[in-house]
Amino acid sequence: MQNEKIMLVLTCALCLTITGCGSISADTIAAQEKVESVLQAKTVIAAAEVDSGHPEIEPGLSCNDCHEIKLDAQTTATQVYLFGQSPGHDEGEGVYSKERVWDKIEKAIGGIKHDSKTFILATSLNNVPLSTTCEWTLDPKTKKLYGFHEAGTEKLRHIEANPNVSMNFHKEFDSETFKDFLCVQIRGTARLLDGNDPDFERIMIELLPYEFGARVPAEATPEQREERLKQFRQGVKDVFVISEITPTQITIANQHFRAEGMRVYQRWTP
Repeated sequence: MQNEKIMLVLTCALCLTITGCGSISADTIAAQEKVESVLQAKTVIAAAEVDSGHPEIEPGLSCNDCHEIKLDAQTTATQVYLFGQSPGHDEGEGVYSKERVWDKIEKAIGGIKHDSKTFILATSLNNVPLSTTCEWTLDPKTKKLYGFHEAGTEKLRHIEANPNVSMNFHKEFDSETFKDFLCVQIRGTARLLDGNDPDFERIMIELLPYEFGARVPAEATPEQREERLKQFRQGVKDVFVISEITPTQITIANQHFRAEGMRVYQRWTP
């Protein structure tokens, strides 16, 4: 998408140059060469370096403005921690089953309503990242996460334009001993549900800790309480949205896995 935008801008500039002159100028040729260099940009690995034969790079441009960036998944430290030869484990040893990894993930970040967890959410728009702190609930049935947000915020604008997100949950730990180290990293895609979505109210009722916002009086009867909650749910439909995060990869790191003879880092994919 970024490449397409750059090509569009450069092509427009080229067309304007041509229409403004009766003959092809040196500037026109340079613009054409710039468009062709973008079109010919190849996939590169993240560790690639610019060599002497690389075209001149304009200020403000980065590698991923023209190139698709490919991570070398075979040699990264994370891959070694997960599956490779590492201290205490031969290659492929110490890896939980997929079902067991999910059980560990659910134990770490599971819990609905007031057992929801606070995450750091990372989004990106036009190559500009944003990190925010939000609360999400993991639905154990669908394996999706749901959050409740005021409409119109910057993170939601990011999601509308780019649904790819990254999330992180971790416990505070002793940096000297790492004995209670626990971190859950999530990659996924997000979609936003407004008040017109048929699942909006169901998700609120079944999963999200919205009740505190209704400020139900302590002396309210069960009937009065339910009526107050119903009014609140109806009232927020125009000003709040629910985010639904579908994980594409979850990596959990837990120092306590060592006690079971397993690797500290484990990964789950759908």
